[in-house]
Amino acid sequence: MVIDIELTLNRFGFGKISDNKFQFLCFRFSKWKIPDKHSVSFEINWKVKE
Repeated sequence: MVIDIELTLNRFGFGKISDNKFQFLCFRFSKWKIPDKHSVSFEINWKVKE
């Protein structure tokens, strides 16, 4: 299983986004069922005005 933790600096919320994604404040948690792969990753994302 792969777990992805994402820090979103421009988006805030609470609740389920899709089947495998959940948002809590500025954190998004994703869970992926990939056979024979185990990992935890962390990302920082933000949007810049052009």
